[in-house]
Amino acid sequence: MTIRRRWFLVALFTALALVAAACGGDDTSDAGDDADVGDGTTQDEGDDADEGDDTADEADDTADADDTADDTDADDGDMPDVEPFDSYRGVTADTIKVGVLTADLDELRELGLVDINNGDVPDIWEVMIADINAKGGVAGRQLELVYTEYNPVFNASAEDACIVLTQDKEVFIVLGGVAGPAIDSVLCFVDQNEMAMIGGTHTPAHFPLRKAPWVAITMSAERRHQGTLALYQELGLLDGKVATYNDSSEQSLVDDVVLPALAALGVDVVESFRSTIPQGDEVALAEQASIYAEVAKDDGVETMIIIQSQLAFGIAHMRENGFEGTIVAIDSGTTVNTIGGFDERDPSIYDGVYSPMGASRDESWALPASQACYDIYRAARPDVEVIHPAKVPDGEPNWAGGLAGPCQVLQIFKAAADHAGGDLNYDTLLAGFEAIGSIDLPGVSFGSIGPGKYDTSDTLRIGIFDPSEGEEGSLVPVTELSNVS
Repeated sequence: MTIRRRWFLVALFTALALVAAACGGDDTSDAGDDADVGDGTTQDEGDDADEGDDTADEADDTADADDTADDTDADDGDMPDVEPFDSYRGVTADTIKVGVLTADLDELRELGLVDINNGDVPDIWEVMIADINAKGGVAGRQLELVYTEYNPVFNASAEDACIVLTQDKEVFIVLGGVAGPAIDSVLCFVDQNEMAMIGGTHTPAHFPLRKAPWVAITMSAERRHQGTLALYQELGLLDGKVATYNDSSEQSLVDDVVLPALAALGVDVVESFRSTIPQGDEVALAEQASIYAEVAKDDGVETMIIIQSQLAFGIAHMRENGFEGTIVAIDSGTTVNTIGGFDERDPSIYDGVYSPMGASRDESWALPASQACYDIYRAARPDVEVIHPAKVPDGEPNWAGGLAGPCQVLQIFKAAADHAGGDLNYDTLLAGFEAIGSIDLPGVSFGSIGPGKYDTSDTLRIGIFDPSEGEEGSLVPVTELSNVS
């Protein structure tokens, strides 16, 4: 496999694995959840994974409050009791038109890029929406489904779906998100067409540009980085001389989030390395890493923090060039956990690397909110067996992986829109989001939404990579699950 093709597959696989994490479990879930690639509503964990409250992005958002629909003042109490009327685009007195955007897994399978089977995804959405409608609907109205698929490899495909949902069908809100190489196309929805969304990944490049309310399931990179560093310090991993190594293009995360967080923790950062090589040029990246590894050795660095390791190769490069200290990753555990799926190296090179992770398959499966979601589909489709993902026979659909995402976003939408009431528009929808507070969702151990916090998952723990775990190695939990809300 050529380096260029491997890079492309890694980027796609990682993005889709994040989608899955969000749909099947917490955004930094372990290898089991990461393998359950979702139906197009992005959580991955999102890497993965990003948005936040106490970040430079949010500070800028606040300063630009007059320019974004999200930053309107919200009433913390109930909305006025108003009879439903034709209150906004896609909303009538009787109906709400919702657009569902999902990755076309069949097309990706035909292209030989991924092999994911989450069951009959369109039917899952129809069943879940029918269940809501049978129980009285949302804000006194029935939901009308507009289902659209796109290929996450191509921006043009995502943008075509955007035009269908925002201009041709004029839906009220998009449920789902854009992942993979086409992720920049999310701006067609939340910026250019000012469309509200639940799903996707809040990144510093996209989230500040939104012109409508936008809630994600995945924990933001900003909050995840801050929470991860705090947990690393609690474990004593940052007590000695520390260096950071940014092997991605998200330097703003280093300057605005990571370094300030380390300073606040009193960590001694002796070097802050930054990759200047384009992603995908692994030969040049390795050569540059060899220089950084030598400098780290001369400086007596004890812990290397790999930041936003989108392709995770920075970890291997440091080991291959003789860095023998502790390596901790700051990114979704998806990247480290799935390394064996795209890296031809012996997994032992990642032995002992620490990484954030989330709930295990067993923990996500056992959540009452997960079982309640599955039970709805079981009742509607008694011929379908929704079972633990680990017990799904080869070649059979993982229905649990397909169900979690729709249940997550529909539950959030119903909570916010019910709060908005009869006068449903983007201002009242935003107030509804901000009134949610803590929320129990399928696959999300700890979750919340509130003023200034529009990324839902609050679940985090630290894991360590064990090359003997499973066929290609896996993260093994080091800490209990933490609520980092």
